[in-house]
Amino acid sequence: MKRLIAILLVMLMVFTFTACGGGDDEEPADNGNQAEEQGNGDADDQDADDPEYDETDVKDNLIDPEDAPEDEDAPPKGDDRSIKGVPDLIDVLSYDDGDLMVLINKYHGSVPDYEPVDMVPVDPSLATWDDLEMKSEAYDAYLKMYEDAKEEGFDLKICSAYRSYETQKTLFNNALANYDESFAHMYSSYPGRSEHHTGYAIDITSASMEWSLTQDFADYPDGKWLNEHCQDYGFILRYLKGAEDITGYMYEPWHFRYVGEEAAKEIMEKG
Repeated sequence: MKRLIAILLVMLMVFTFTACGGGDDEEPADNGNQAEEQGNGDADDQDADDPEYDETDVKDNLIDPEDAPEDEDAPPKGDDRSIKGVPDLIDVLSYDDGDLMVLINKYHGSVPDYEPVDMVPVDPSLATWDDLEMKSEAYDAYLKMYEDAKEEGFDLKICSAYRSYETQKTLFNNALANYDESFAHMYSSYPGRSEHHTGYAIDITSASMEWSLTQDFADYPDGKWLNEHCQDYGFILRYLKGAEDITGYMYEPWHFRYVGEEAAKEIMEKG
């Protein structure tokens, strides 16, 4: 299990993706913010003979991009292929096999009709939008975090959870229409490459932020509390300040990904 977590850690930070991608009411970040880059841990000290993981194994639901269904929205070859743009895909996820450590990001995409399993509706009273959905396990964990935050006097709501390919396509096109292309690629995920496709990612806002999404959320008591305690409930803060060259996305103190308590604690401890 430790090797699996270490490998996930490297995959999340080296191949990482997804941005929150932004709703239309989301305020763009101050890209002038600088901080020390966060480390990504060291997986090399794990036992190479660990039988729980075989690096030669390839999951059945991962297909070569050349074999994926034709995507009319595929980026043209002239586009920026750096981590801050739209790099070439390494593989494409064809279906959800229920794996908690599923990875969708700028390098690891999903087919347009990808649908996560075990989804449940989010209570509308706990969200800024109706009809939001998330993975069942992740939602149960969030409810515990929400209740504990409420006891601390914080009023939280989910403003984005699972997104379909078509929803992400709309958000991405809106970003391109409203922002410079280079910024849009760091602000919003290309359709098929958003972590929100997994059903494990959520954007959290609060009454103190007037239900908006801004980078100074991290300076508010509720934002600080989430950053310090999210791992206790199995969530990680996904896009760190100073890690834009690693993640390909701007700093998002509102975007959390569920990975389970054991993995979350190790990932957050290692930055």
